[in-house]
Amino acid sequence: MFQSWRFQLKKAEEAFKCGRLDDAQRLLCDGELMQYLPAQKLSAKVAEAMAQRAARRIAEGDTQAGWNDVRSAQRLGGETQQLASARAALIARGLAEVDNYLRTGDAGGALLRIESLEGKGLASDRLRALREVCRRLERGRGLERVGKFADAEMHFAAAATLRPDLPEIDERRERAGELAVKARELNESLHRAQAEGDWSRVLSIACELLEHAPECAVARDARKRAWEEVGAGAATSNSQTDHTYHWRPTRGGATATAEPAAKPKSRFLLWIDAIGGFLVCQDDQIVLGQASPGNDVDVPILGDVARRHAKIRRQGEEYVLDPLGMVLVDGRLVNGPVVLGDGEEIQLGESVRLRFRKPHALSASARLDFVSRHRSQPSADAVLLMAESCVLGPKWQNHVVCRDWPDDVVLYRQDGELYCRSMESIEVDGRVCDGRGRLTRNSHVASDTFSLSLEEIPA
Repeated sequence: MFQSWRFQLKKAEEAFKCGRLDDAQRLLCDGELMQYLPAQKLSAKVAEAMAQRAARRIAEGDTQAGWNDVRSAQRLGGETQQLASARAALIARGLAEVDNYLRTGDAGGALLRIESLEGKGLASDRLRALREVCRRLERGRGLERVGKFADAEMHFAAAATLRPDLPEIDERRERAGELAVKARELNESLHRAQAEGDWSRVLSIACELLEHAPECAVARDARKRAWEEVGAGAATSNSQTDHTYHWRPTRGGATATAEPAAKPKSRFLLWIDAIGGFLVCQDDQIVLGQASPGNDVDVPILGDVARRHAKIRRQGEEYVLDPLGMVLVDGRLVNGPVVLGDGEEIQLGESVRLRFRKPHALSASARLDFVSRHRSQPSADAVLLMAESCVLGPKWQNHVVCRDWPDDVVLYRQDGELYCRSMESIEVDGRVCDGRGRLTRNSHVASDTFSLSLEEIPA
């Protein structure tokens, strides 16, 4: 009688001959086949082939697949010279990626890569030293944000000692030293201006300090007091030009200047019956910040965030985030402009979290969903960053999913006007339209299957 293990071995041999290494490995490891000598010989061949494939995948840049092959080969054939070579190549590539993160100042990304390597059982003195470098850089960056530049310089110096071959770290140390001198001068000027009651100058100096240290408590308190004293945007009207002028501080000086008021924000609330409310922003650039009196931002957030915490700007089909306060994207601290990817999580400060979505392939519009319990002011379920069009309807890739609608409804811009388009007849502000109608910021749109309203947001 033909023994069952021989039948399984034969299937493993056929898989190996056909180049189906994963199937061969699975068959060999299934059950007790490996206790037989023929299976052990075959497993050594499969392990060697997997080590060779790992080397090819590593050279092609597919490191995750390379790691999978290395683990499978080790499980099948134990340690071999070829397997050791593949593992060494993977470690070298991983360490090079860590160095690249450090060169760009992304210590958080470097730390995640180190943790990934350690999770694969590759703990070593070099990785432990790199972890300490990352810890020092992260600590230094945190100290910079609160204005403790001298302490930050010490941490950067320690990191530079551990990695003297990375001049970028020493450059950060030098910059922290320069900022420490600058911050001392600004703090002295700030205290003098406060003592003299020169609140215009206090505001100017505090704003300059916060550019370098956005979480500096002294500068924040001084700015708050200055706004209370001078008024957050005291305005005067020029009857001849009919322009509104706002007081703005000049950098490093006490003189207030008059500038034309900013262009009115292009945004409105969209209420969809049985679905929810959405804050629609049509400008190419929006600012997210604190919902507080006198704070003129596009997306005011009821949460512990800076008055102006982050900017998101549309560049063609992409959206770029510029951090103005502490911002993390998918858990990584960002210190400069970063292109947002669909599904990435944005964290503002310690607790406000949003999800960036760009769901529709044919539209440049995007969406921000609140992941944390925070909300915008006025309250909305999500923020729509509207480019030329915004698609509502039953499909999963729409900007707003309305499952019970039979077809899509599109809001779009044309010649500076806002329109609504539907596959069925619609009623816009009491007028029956044949599937297309022009909207105002307070329009109501209805059909037999849906109803939505626009609401203007007061300036």
